[in-house]
Amino acid sequence: MAASNPLPEQLPDGGAVHPAHKSPERHRHIRQVPDTPRRWFLATMAAAAATTAFNANIAADYQLTERSQFRVTTPDNDKNRTAANRFPGKTWYLLPGFGVSYRDAGRKLKALQPAMNQRAPASYIGYANGGIDIAQLFIAIQRDTFERRIDTVYFYGDSFGGMAATVLAGLLEEIGIHVRVIVMGSSPSSVRDVLDPSKEYISLAGKVVPYLGLVGRLAAGVWSGLANPNGQGMYEAARAGIGRSFNQASDSLILKTTQATFLQAFPTQYDGGIPSSTGIGLLYDPKDFIVNARLAIVGWEALFPKNPHFEYDIPDTGHASPEIHPDVYRVALTVILDQLDPPPLTTRPVQPIF
Repeated sequence: MAASNPLPEQLPDGGAVHPAHKSPERHRHIRQVPDTPRRWFLATMAAAAATTAFNANIAADYQLTERSQFRVTTPDNDKNRTAANRFPGKTWYLLPGFGVSYRDAGRKLKALQPAMNQRAPASYIGYANGGIDIAQLFIAIQRDTFERRIDTVYFYGDSFGGMAATVLAGLLEEIGIHVRVIVMGSSPSSVRDVLDPSKEYISLAGKVVPYLGLVGRLAAGVWSGLANPNGQGMYEAARAGIGRSFNQASDSLILKTTQATFLQAFPTQYDGGIPSSTGIGLLYDPKDFIVNARLAIVGWEALFPKNPHFEYDIPDTGHASPEIHPDVYRVALTVILDQLDPPPLTTRPVQPIF
């Protein structure tokens, strides 16, 4: 069967044209953006984003550094008020550890306060964002002792804080304020006691990371969290590290830089001044993975050969973690104080004999 011929197409003027004679339809082409201009555009946008992140990072780090927190905080609660009435002229100062935020220092004090209040009201010192400046810390403590009429001080040095407490104690003794006890809570006696390899990394990161933007801060947070887990699991430690890295109310990389510098130089900052009557409490997990407990204890005993010492082991607690193991730390601190600063004996009144 023969194929049928297509019908002619009607023209506007009434004529017709056969489909076979129709000109081929012209295709319309959409003009594409050339590759080179597009690459230049993307590169420009990326450079602008990087510049914005850089400037924002520097501004944020400046704010963190300027937000100096060299101040003493004494929680206003019933236990502290009762202790202040029982022990006038006395106080505790808790000094936080390496990279510990102001808020976390308060959490540590809350865990230890019931045991501390058996000797004095409890306070903690914030230096979360200002870097380590012993002179500023001393001025803050001196002002607080004057305002509260303090003449006897107890120090709790949380990790790195033990080193700072040692230097501050000598300065306080020079102005007539007696330091009764210094408790070293997982405190290294020198940089050689520190097992944590990040002490060198963090010192460098404090100078470099502010220029790396978001990714740099994220990496620094993960590293510091995993390097200093304080008894937490890997996931929790990394998340906590990231949180500290991005929390503007937390700690600055400037702080970590100054702490690393202080850590690497200690104990040359200590020039004596602590009397032999000051008790040295040594509170460690024997398997501490951040500080070599045995080396640290030997180091402190060598630095204070004439002072009374008392060592108390808290196994399976990790490094400087009273906020994670409050019951264990409270018992340990109570035992240490009973040995180094026994409470006054209560004597019964003598009944007259008739």
